[in-house]
Amino acid sequence: MEKRLELIELPPNVRQLVAECEVSGKRTLFERDGKPVAILVSYDEYLALRETIDIANNPELRRQIDAAEEELKRNALMLPEDLFEG
Repeated sequence: MEKRLELIELPPNVRQLVAECEVSGKRTLFERDGKPVAILVSYDEYLALRETIDIANNPELRRQIDAAEEELKRNALMLPEDLFEG
């Protein structure tokens, strides 16, 4: 389970980092002894990353994507602009 905090509970300088992240998408990397330990990303970016991970971990969906990519390589799919040629 994810830990939740209200922004008001954070120190002002950390709230500023969150605001920058939310408004501009700017990420903040947190380090300990010069090594990355965590990263602050916007909630929208987090959701997109989770969706990508979920897709990658879904074997059936992955098979469907791979099959569609193979069809594209073989030029077996018609593009919308191809429907109106002629």
